[in-house]
Amino acid sequence: MHKLVRKAAVVVAASSAAFGLAVTSTSAAPQATWTVTPGGAVTAHADNPAVVTDSGEFACDSADGTGSVKGGSGLDGAGIGSIDSLSFDGCSALGLTLEITTNGAPYAINITGVSADNPDHVTGEIAGVNAHVSGPACSADFTGTVHGYFDNTKSALIADGTSQDLTASNASCLGIINNGDTVALKATVEMSPGQTITAD
Repeated sequence: MHKLVRKAAVVVAASSAAFGLAVTSTSAAPQATWTVTPGGAVTAHADNPAVVTDSGEFACDSADGTGSVKGGSGLDGAGIGSIDSLSFDGCSALGLTLEITTNGAPYAINITGVSADNPDHVTGEIAGVNAHVSGPACSADFTGTVHGYFDNTKSALIADGTSQDLTASNASCLGIINNGDTVALKATVEMSPGQTITAD
């Protein structure tokens, strides 16, 4: 059960990523600028977002959120958007219902990278994610950064579940969740209206 419960927290990160992505550059080279079309207010939806641990996967029924992205050209990748609200439905572990809430929104969205493997994929992260998971005799906070890429052909965030991005703290869960535990996201989160994000 401990792996399944830990997985649920990352769903928060999954929806958050729907509003944009970011990659932190350590290069001394000049920062790229970006074009976003059309920009503006967005909603996001994911069916069956899953969280992955070493022992398997766990999925909520759905995740939904709201936010915004800047529109136009010549945009700095830092602060290119924000995540304003998130909600989750049908999350459980071994038949036990879990509640997922988020704190500290809005979350800033930043972008700086394009995938070397596919020019339609804008690689990125959403930093500062803060989620709380509660259930029967179990609670924990998860904080950190979620990585993935935005697919311009689908107007969707793709996270493949390989990056363990969120770390547990304040865990009180009968030893099922422990401080320092990490989990990863696997989800396709579709954005509406559809957005295109390209390097200038």
